Amino acid sequence: MVALLVGVSCLIPSFVLANEAALEDPSLQEEQGEQREQLEQADEVEASTEIDLMMTEQSEPEREIFKGRIIKQEKVDCGMMGGGSEIDCFSYEVELLGGEEKGEVIETMPTWITNEEALFDEGSRVYLSKTEGFEGEEVWAVESYSRESALLILAGVFIFLIILITGIRGLRATIGLFISFCTIYFFAIPKINVGSNFFLISIITILILLCAATFVTYGLNKKSLIAFSATSLGILIIIAIGYVVTTALDINGLGEEEATMLFDTTQGVVRLSWVFLLSIVIGALGVLDDVTVGQVSSMLEIYETDKTLPPRELFRKAMNVGKDHIASMVNTLFIAYAGSSFALVMLLSANSPDFRILINEGFIVEEIVRTLVASIGLILVVPLTSFIASRLVVKVLK
Repeated sequence: MVALLVGVSCLIPSFVLANEAALEDPSLQEEQGEQREQLEQADEVEASTEIDLMMTEQSEPEREIFKGRIIKQEKVDCGMMGGGSEIDCFSYEVELLGGEEKGEVIETMPTWITNEEALFDEGSRVYLSKTEGFEGEEVWAVESYSRESALLILAGVFIFLIILITGIRGLRATIGLFISFCTIYFFAIPKINVGSNFFLISIITILILLCAATFVTYGLNKKSLIAFSATSLGILIIIAIGYVVTTALDINGLGEEEATMLFDTTQGVVRLSWVFLLSIVIGALGVLDDVTVGQVSSMLEIYETDKTLPPRELFRKAMNVGKDHIASMVNTLFIAYAGSSFALVMLLSANSPDFRILINEGFIVEEIVRTLVASIGLILVVPLTSFIASRLVVKVLK
């Protein structure tokens, strides 16, 4: 409990002070104004075609979602949608599988297809949307495949294997994972999207994620308490470095197209630079927890084999293990971030073959900053954890 209070007391003041400074910071209005101006300029270009206007009008009515099965796919004339030699249009006949209209067969509106892989296969289960057209007619469109059954099977295999191999600890880790998932997707994201206090939501989210990763998984013991304290300090380091770097590099969080869409959808209630910084913290938290727990566990094992070791020697031996943690995790962070955005990097590279331009693209800069800031926090938290643990382990276990 002491470590928990220490972690909370460390996190809350930093966020509160940051919140007060941000509220008084005149650059907040200026940054959001610049973001709005950029989005308005982009919208003026994108809204110049008739198809964009039509899509805007169709996005206003409320959509109803249905589940169905593709019966037939048919190539049709693109009509007013235009297109060209490289673009084909397809419509689908779909049997509805639920609701009052179950069993009915409907035909979807034409859809642009630039790649045959984008076609929905006959016999596939899909989700459809129904909206009201310009003249009050029903407009149907295929939105996506229905993949939840396969995803549930995959998740079941994952849970089964982790419990089979690790036993009760694997079950506890799965519960912690479930808590983390619910916290991010059913608490943090909805609250931030509606304009709730960003810093308060961030503090609560980070604390819950920390508790789920340490106390839920490992129980309330000396290992989890030390790991919690060290990870909390690592998060503070990442927040501080991340804030300085994003400010120095003028990163406004608009590097990704999804961020632009988020700003437009939420009408500017979310400051994207804050969202970007929070994403760095959440992304690094799991790695930090893994490293801190690993360091404490290895130190406990070393001390159990020789309880005559003084703190200095215990620290040295633990750092030998920690160096391997650092080397492997830094590479893991880079590969994870690079792999998740591989297709987009290829696209940017094809459009901007000059490396100087590519490396300064907003999205690329954000990924570089994300990787380096998290890695710096990781590098610093290893000796920090080893130092704290070497002192506490000797005192507690002697």
